Amino acid sequence: MKRCILLIVISIALSACKKTHVSPVTPGLFGKWEMRLKMGSIAGFDSTFKAGNGRILQLKSDSTYAQYSKNRLVNQGTFHIRPSDFPSPGSKAISFDGSDYADVFILKGDSLQIGMDFDDGIETRYVKISDN
Repeated sequence: MKRCILLIVISIALSACKKTHVSPVTPGLFGKWEMRLKMGSIAGFDSTFKAGNGRILQLKSDSTYAQYSKNRLVNQGTFHIRPSDFPSPGSKAISFDGSDYADVFILKGDSLQIGMDFDDGIETRYVKISDN
């Protein structure tokens, strides 16, 4: 009987442990990305930006990020990648600073899209400018 109780206690203790979320590996994601397009929202804005505009998103392999506006640091913190079934199974989403909210992202070569502009969402598109 003591063994049964001990087994139950150990099972409960192990199930109460917090599981660490491991981000799926996304080759090519890390580096510096320069914003080229931001569109969407309920107002339906559409802004394009030329090369060299200084709106940079830097994603680092240690799951930290830095955002720059006109080449000046404006925000930094952590990000996490998680699986998403939206817009299709196998998609991935990114969340910043421990938020439960995550935006789907699409990475194709040197192009990164974060978010989607339908349903009043905001979509931001970047071009990779550096691998570090």
